[in-house]
Amino acid sequence: MIKYVYTIDYPVGQKRAYLEWVRSIAETLQAPEELKGLTSYDNFFSASPHRVVEFKFETLADAARYFERKEISRVLQGELPAHASNVHITVLKLLGDYTKGAGLDL
Repeated sequence: MIKYVYTIDYPVGQKRAYLEWVRSIAETLQAPEELKGLTSYDNFFSASPHRVVEFKFETLADAARYFERKEISRVLQGELPAHASNVHITVLKLLGDYTKGAGLDL
């Protein structure tokens, strides 16, 4: 499992506008078959980062196909910067080292 984790801050006083924008693009982000899960979290303490969004994929190749789609690129590269600030992306690979009875995944 590959996970792209976006950490995002709302521009000052723009949380409501950000959430309205998210509702308008959620279906576009969820539609492609390469995406296996899309989860968002709001920081309970309203500190930075304000929001964390996780995109889950089976493989890195699936993630590449997803992010190369014109409609996804338009949202994440074209529109996101106008609705958020301090956007950072981390790419993670799921390991089984905390699973009972599992060996190390290197």
